[in-house]
Amino acid sequence: MNVSIEPVTVWALKGSVEHPLKNCRHGQSRILTPMEYQLLLRELPPKFRVLLKLCCVSGFRISEALSIRRTDLIGDTITLRKNDTKGALETRQVPIPSDLVLELLALPTEGAFFFSGRELDKPMTRQNADYVLRNTCKKVGIIGFSWHGTRRYFINTLHHSNVPMKVIQKAVGHRHLASTSKYIDVEPEHIRQAVSLLWSAV
Repeated sequence: MNVSIEPVTVWALKGSVEHPLKNCRHGQSRILTPMEYQLLLRELPPKFRVLLKLCCVSGFRISEALSIRRTDLIGDTITLRKNDTKGALETRQVPIPSDLVLELLALPTEGAFFFSGRELDKPMTRQNADYVLRNTCKKVGIIGFSWHGTRRYFINTLHHSNVPMKVIQKAVGHRHLASTSKYIDVEPEHIRQAVSLLWSAV
């Protein structure tokens, strides 16, 4: 499957005063460039490649993605159980591409979860997923990226594609719009593009 990372993701490369890049596990993860995304896909172990794709197209937190059971996937839709969400707010359903469905189903059947841990009746730990991603990023020279960067990618890409904020809020499971808004990066070029819509009227 080829989950595309569009050029629009370049907006978060350098960070800002409000959103400093992640350093030594502190700060905010940036968003991958298309080249970095493909580089990670090549270097990550197979199971983690699927995990990266899933997080990019679903907006799941890493803990939510790891909690998905095989029975949670019906057709092309993943049901994220209420107790597996942050704050246990509500159950939500997110559709995913058909190619990714096939990749999930092709993962080794090692337990109840798509991403099972050593104990097959439990999911992989977040610490394990973080460890693999950090080591792979270090190997290929990617700085300032963590799993949460995939959630920022999801929210920013939808926002800059003019998807209504209420829809994005619902998709990522935020209780308040203000929580979703915190993920949005606004660069000078975005402001210029916005205000230029009025220029023809004056």
